[in-house]
Amino acid sequence: MPPRDAVPTSTQLSGSASDGVQNDTKVLKNRPKASALRQQKLPAWQPILTATTVIPTVFVIGAVFLPIGVFLFIASDAVSEFSIEYTSCSTPCNLQINLPNAFDGDVYLYYNLENYYQNHRRYVKSRNDQQYLGDLTNVRDCAPFDYDPATKKPIAPCGAIANSIFNDTFQLTYQPSGGFPTLVPVTTEGVIWNVDKDRKFKNPAIPQGGNLCDAFKDTVKPPNWPMNPCDMGGFENVDFIVWMRTAALPYFKKLWRIVNRSENSVFANGLPMGTYVLSVNNNYPVQSFGGKKYFVISTTSWAGGKNSFLGIAYLVVGCLAIVLGVVFVFIHLKFGHSINELSNVSEIHH
Repeated sequence: MPPRDAVPTSTQLSGSASDGVQNDTKVLKNRPKASALRQQKLPAWQPILTATTVIPTVFVIGAVFLPIGVFLFIASDAVSEFSIEYTSCSTPCNLQINLPNAFDGDVYLYYNLENYYQNHRRYVKSRNDQQYLGDLTNVRDCAPFDYDPATKKPIAPCGAIANSIFNDTFQLTYQPSGGFPTLVPVTTEGVIWNVDKDRKFKNPAIPQGGNLCDAFKDTVKPPNWPMNPCDMGGFENVDFIVWMRTAALPYFKKLWRIVNRSENSVFANGLPMGTYVLSVNNNYPVQSFGGKKYFVISTTSWAGGKNSFLGIAYLVVGCLAIVLGVVFVFIHLKFGHSINELSNVSEIHH
């Protein structure tokens, strides 16, 4: 007669075996259904690149890109633009401008910076968008321009971008021959994007019976700012908003003002040709890093400002497509196979 403990051992083994069967059953239950989607048996289509499909496609691309490039190039060439460098001009800086032709329509005034890297990673990250919406104490990510070292108060607006705001100012005067000098009226209407004005930059709430400076009283201005932000319009200052939209390339221009054509009948149609005097308060230092500064006068077209790169790019791609199409046609006629030859080859293989 076997020992008493032999029976439980046999029971455990049978139990283990039954568990194994159950586990196998569970694995089988997890098998995906035999549907066309799950078994990847759906009908598929794969294009076969042949001469009869590739060559017409290449010619169509060339035929489409060429006229687009011509239109873009003509639109860019129709834009009137004049730029003058004033990097080394000492304040007070007065520069004479001779417009060779009239600038008809809306006229835009820009400042242009060269060799200025607004796209540097640490520079771009040094800002706090929540503070620019009115939360003055939120200075996260603004180091080293987050708190004033002396007073420990938050800096508003904080960050390296805000601290380095462009602060040159301009005044353009028209000097007609035989007439009196006339100041060119400018406006900030239309300078900034609506999304920036409505959603990204808002001043803090003004205390009852107070003013904007009372709202900023517990903050400190950025070190490089000559004035308190509350005296310049706070976070809704147009020049501040324009500067905070950082450029992707080290050579960029930013919109400063737009000529106000409704204020003076002399400029109702734009800027007439003739002599102008540009007065500049040259405050912004760029020579220490080899930068350059320009003042730009420009009109626009339906394709934007003066930039012939896009039109030239379309023309180059279109011409290249046409040339490649001709080369493909020659290769196909010289070395290609006809459809009958291809069908004969397929029949031999079968």
